Amino acid sequence: MSHPNDNGADPLKSSSADGPASDSPASDSPASPDPDAPTEELAADDFAEDFRVPESVAGHSRWPVRILTAMAALFMLGIAAVTVVDVSGRYAFNSPIPGGVEVIEFLLGLTIFSALPLVTVKRSHITVELFDGFMSARFKRIREALVLIASAAMIVFITERMWSTAIYMLENDEISLHLEVETAPLLFMLTGLSAISAVTQIYMVWKYLAVDIHAKGRAS
Repeated sequence: MSHPNDNGADPLKSSSADGPASDSPASDSPASPDPDAPTEELAADDFAEDFRVPESVAGHSRWPVRILTAMAALFMLGIAAVTVVDVSGRYAFNSPIPGGVEVIEFLLGLTIFSALPLVTVKRSHITVELFDGFMSARFKRIREALVLIASAAMIVFITERMWSTAIYMLENDEISLHLEVETAPLLFMLTGLSAISAVTQIYMVWKYLAVDIHAKGRAS
């Protein structure tokens, strides 16, 4: 009996050596999509969104945002520097900075109120999502509007109280406990920063009611 192949080669081995048959899928065909890939991409997008710099959200108000960012960074650097020098001087040379604790308190207040507009424009205030799974999209939009309005009212109230306190301190020549410096100028600075936060929050309310809520309604 003659062999099907004249050279005596096995036809199965020959076909595998020469390459796959024409009806078999190509070896360079794209691999099946990884089921974890969409999740990883979403996680990366969420990470980028959470840590997006406020100036990218500010639009035409980038320069005020940059100035406030620089101020907050300098105040934080001042807190760290004063703390290091004060602690080192206290334990190494028995000579802490006079009124160091009070200086840190002043810088802490300036840090908080210079960073507050940045947190406001990015809408990064702490939120707790306990019942979101039970709420409809319409109810969430209404809730978001109410929260923004309440936040604006609260910041305006804080600003008004700080202004009244600053006026009182100015009229009564109030001074700090340790450094014995006038506290009214500092409180006026804090009031100005708080007023910036109030204006920013009011703008965010207008933007949400005029633009964002309609866009979310069309998307849903």
